Amino acid sequence: MKIWLRLAMLAVCLVLPSVAQAGAWPQMKGDTQAIITYEPGTADQGFDASGDKTIALDKWKQNNLSLFVDHGLTEHLTLTAKVNYRDYTTGLERFSGLSSIEAGGRWTLKRTDEFVFALGATVEGFGKGRRADYDQTSKGGTDYDLRAYAGRNFKLLGKDAFVDLQAARHLRQYEANEWRVDATLGVKPSSKWMVMAQVFAGRTDKAAWGYAQWANTELSVVRRFGSQQKTSLQLGLRQTAAGRNVPAVQAVVVSLWKSF
Repeated sequence: MKIWLRLAMLAVCLVLPSVAQAGAWPQMKGDTQAIITYEPGTADQGFDASGDKTIALDKWKQNNLSLFVDHGLTEHLTLTAKVNYRDYTTGLERFSGLSSIEAGGRWTLKRTDEFVFALGATVEGFGKGRRADYDQTSKGGTDYDLRAYAGRNFKLLGKDAFVDLQAARHLRQYEANEWRVDATLGVKPSSKWMVMAQVFAGRTDKAAWGYAQWANTELSVVRRFGSQQKTSLQLGLRQTAAGRNVPAVQAVVVSLWKSF
């Protein structure tokens, strides 16, 4: 099935109750937000085991498509779900189909007007496509993500801003376990615009073949639409800034956010 047909199918899902990639802040009770993200990317080089970008890659292309849903079940509990499709071609393999389905939630332990702290857990399963850029095969299995979230609102040059920090232990059934750290800085120049700078970093535990390490950077802008500003469009660029045993990916990020 073509990637654009999948995109159309997932767009239909927006009429269902559905919320942004999980941040520290909870959804209000009864509120839902859905985010569809399409990420076409390429890589012609890869980082070797020493961290040098010296590996030449042939025909490395990917099209990642996901639907993420966030729903506030109670004042403290936010439920999450995510469907991942991948279409990729490398010099060794080719895949097009369901990569995985994720389900979980996060529990808000503390929240003030300026600060929030939460703990969360996610189960990932189904599908046969790779779940990380460094995966060599598609073994599937059941993976678990245990995560701590912290967020803070503040003023930056007189504008509303926030920082979101996440630390996670990702347990994989067939691949090496991972440590992950995500950081987001967001600035809102106006009520309709937001600029985000993000870093997604991590590394695997050492396995028989070695280990993978990565630091992906992303810069994007988000524009809100409508009288109630419940629809947003995100456009961004993502790249692998550093790593070991991973491809140096450059990707475009296009996301449609919808609140219910």
